[in-house]
Amino acid sequence: MTEIEYDKYLVPFDFTDATRQALEYTLVLAKTGGGKILVVHVVKAFSEVKDAEERLNGEVSKFPDPDGIVETKVIVGSIFEDIENVGKVEEASLIVMGVHNPSGLKKIFGTDHMKIVANSGTPFLLVQEEQVIKQIDDIVMPFSFDKESVQVTDFAAALAKKYDATIHLVGYRDSDEWLLRDMKTNEVVVRKRLTEYGVKHDTHQIATGENYEEELLKYAKEIDADLIAAAYFSTGGLRQLFHSFIEAMILNDQKIPVLTINSAEIGAVDSRLSFLTV
Repeated sequence: MTEIEYDKYLVPFDFTDATRQALEYTLVLAKTGGGKILVVHVVKAFSEVKDAEERLNGEVSKFPDPDGIVETKVIVGSIFEDIENVGKVEEASLIVMGVHNPSGLKKIFGTDHMKIVANSGTPFLLVQEEQVIKQIDDIVMPFSFDKESVQVTDFAAALAKKYDATIHLVGYRDSDEWLLRDMKTNEVVVRKRLTEYGVKHDTHQIATGENYEEELLKYAKEIDADLIAAAYFSTGGLRQLFHSFIEAMILNDQKIPVLTINSAEIGAVDSRLSFLTV
């Protein structure tokens, strides 16, 4: 079994509090679990590079880095199109991105960070502004009858093993007999995988008729969760277009960081997860 080593973190940086929060959080992760950090700023023209490099290095120097694990880079392009390319070239294991509080229109039509996640095959860890930075001890992982919902398993397991954390699987006891069967099948597959990793885990079921998103976040609060691990995927329909489940997780009021991966991209580029896509 291949294990995923989170040994290189890529942090997109735009000099906002959200990205400062992301860098601070990444420093905690890297210093606890090991690894290097690459902080990347994107500009629109080559004429902006020199000034941007000076400003970026000055900003990053404010963060404690006694072991010299942080590097910086300025690139010319678009953050929506080029962050994923930088991640591939630099062989980043994880992109840690600060999430800005969205406006009302962005809440309806989709926020900028979701556009980046949707175009990437690299796992993302999204951090909100004013988040309380803690070590990772408890990870909540929602799953459903959709096979795509469990495709974050390997990434969550690798992270849990690195930090000796517990994964709390949260399913929904659907009233539909066939959907409930599929959910139970996914649960068996995921628990088998977590056992192979040697990761501590348990299962919590949300009762039929309850609001899954609300009850999931309530449960996360009850156990004082440090991370939510949820796959990004779209099954179509107005609800997915205007208010996706993963969006609700990323913008949760408790400001719990979210680990996510684009399920479609996993199926296309990563054969390590083929056991989840059959």
